[in-house]
Amino acid sequence: MLVREWMTPAPQIPATASVAEARQRAETDNLAVLFVVDEQQRLKGFLTRRALAAAPSPELSVEKILTPPQDVLTPEDPIERAAVLLGHYLVLPVVDAERRLVGVLSKDRLLQALTHLAAIGEEGLRIRLRPHDPSEIYRAMAILAEEKAELIAVLRGSAGEVIIHVQGVRDPSGLRQKLEEALR
Repeated sequence: MLVREWMTPAPQIPATASVAEARQRAETDNLAVLFVVDEQQRLKGFLTRRALAAAPSPELSVEKILTPPQDVLTPEDPIERAAVLLGHYLVLPVVDAERRLVGVLSKDRLLQALTHLAAIGEEGLRIRLRPHDPSEIYRAMAILAEEKAELIAVLRGSAGEVIIHVQGVRDPSGLRQKLEEALR
């Protein structure tokens, strides 16, 4: 999955706007962060409500108090890269190759993406395995294929555990027995 599938429109303001205009926009739209762009929509930085409140003058240009972004995403970045970076932020800007602001990715949208990726909330059977060697996973997959189970997700759990989420299993206890016999 890619960032472009989960990003949303970016709350932005021109670099020429005043602190007063930015404060008004943040209050009206209930925004914690505003992204500052130049005339070509290229990202210059961001403003938080705290930075706006601390500005020395409401007439000051937001360009004078913005914070340059340390990290950005691109629409083609994998969602896993976003997950690593968003550990440090509430929201990250998404820019194109010319550094034009094309969207944002928030922690909320990231959580939705990861929930989708892991198929959380979907019905089915979750099989937990603690393989002693990686070939056991492939043996388990072969058994699932024989049973015509539809593979929904494969996840890594804690302490080497592998969780296989499948649908369409007619006899869960029979499948469990086959897996136990094959993975001894």
